[in-house]
Amino acid sequence: MTLMIENRTGPWCLLLASLSFLATTLAGQQVPSCSAVLDVSVISMDREQVLSDQTVLIRGDRIAEVAPSRRTNVPEDCRVIDGHNRYLIPGLVDSHVHLPLTARVDQFLVLQMLLANGITTGINMEGSPEILNLRNQIRAGQVSGPTIYTTGIFIQQPAFMTAAQVRREVIAEKAAGYDFIKVHGELTKEAYDALFETAQTEHIRVVGHVPSNLGIDAALGRQSLIVHAEEFLYSYFQFHRNLPSDPAEINRLVRDVSKRTRQSGTWVSPTLSVFQQIIFQVADLESLLRRPEMQYLPRSLTTGAAVGAGNFGWYPPDNPYVRRWPPERIPYLRAQYSIMRQLVAGLRDAGVPLLAGTDPFVPCVIPGFSMKDELQQLYEAGLTPYEVLQAGTSNAARFLGSSEYVGTIAKGKIADLVLLNANPLQNVNNIFRQEGVLLRGRWFSQDELQKNLDVAGQRSGN
Repeated sequence: MTLMIENRTGPWCLLLASLSFLATTLAGQQVPSCSAVLDVSVISMDREQVLSDQTVLIRGDRIAEVAPSRRTNVPEDCRVIDGHNRYLIPGLVDSHVHLPLTARVDQFLVLQMLLANGITTGINMEGSPEILNLRNQIRAGQVSGPTIYTTGIFIQQPAFMTAAQVRREVIAEKAAGYDFIKVHGELTKEAYDALFETAQTEHIRVVGHVPSNLGIDAALGRQSLIVHAEEFLYSYFQFHRNLPSDPAEINRLVRDVSKRTRQSGTWVSPTLSVFQQIIFQVADLESLLRRPEMQYLPRSLTTGAAVGAGNFGWYPPDNPYVRRWPPERIPYLRAQYSIMRQLVAGLRDAGVPLLAGTDPFVPCVIPGFSMKDELQQLYEAGLTPYEVLQAGTSNAARFLGSSEYVGTIAKGKIADLVLLNANPLQNVNNIFRQEGVLLRGRWFSQDELQKNLDVAGQRSGN
């Protein structure tokens, strides 16, 4: 037995590492009394600027001071983190994640995948009692992981056909403690109206898809967040008509719906990368399945079952997009995607606040790692690097009502931070040249993040 333990690739070593990881995660992780990021360039996200040669002093889980290094005395008991030639940004927020509904080891894996990519907060878009319990344990400091907000179950047909059924569900989800109500798929007008009437009475916001049978006007001003730019295709651009192809008409429609969205107060999370992944899958599924980050997902998490989807297999012959779309339909999908990109630029120009979301576990959308794709797609749609960062940091904090605590770098804020090796305002891909992450004041180097990710993957079945 001793020889097996000393064998670092042996089963006992893996077992001990897994048990250690689980114990650490369940208990939370001890936050040092003091940490200091020295000589760092701070991108505070309250305005577009870089503050050079700063020291960020952290006490417990809070930022105690942000000041020029030459004027800052670092206490002797502080853990020092070298920020020289590096950049500090607020922790990223993925506004559209999906955690496995039940299995805790699989949920832990997804949390590690998020954290390894600088994501310190996630909005989970389909809930369960187990996810609600996990959210509460994280908030109480009993589990170490990104902060989670969660909707309840999908409100859609055929489970919810009547207004009375919808009212009962909204009241029950509010009583259970969910953060949002999630609408998904078609509803009758009566049921959809009842959804908002009850949500308003219960003081809980509605997010999600737009019922394609009702059109965009049914949602604007009532839904707090529309979670896909794709929803505008079915509820507006293609609502009772064919996909427009005339550039002048498309521009007119983009301006019209963008202006009305801004006036309505509804937010949008475009999730462009999800739709682009569909095109890529139809063109060359095998290349996507060979990406290096696929190594972290056990095959059991690529069937859709973990997130309650029975038709979301990633691999042939179960991949729904390969089954549905022959290669000759790629030009049509690209035409749809082009309109979505133009819409994102139009929404930005109109002043609609945008969020960065990824929708993992849709086939070939990998938790955490897909955030890089989404931010790049927002940039290619016309957002500046600063606007891209806003979508993934300060905008999300405003939407969640947590700007007092997170989303920017300032004294008194929670120390959810990402240390980068290059300036993200020069290139959005620099957001993922990460040196490490501070999660509520606890420093994780890239080596530690990688180790935790490896162990979580082993526990989950890799």
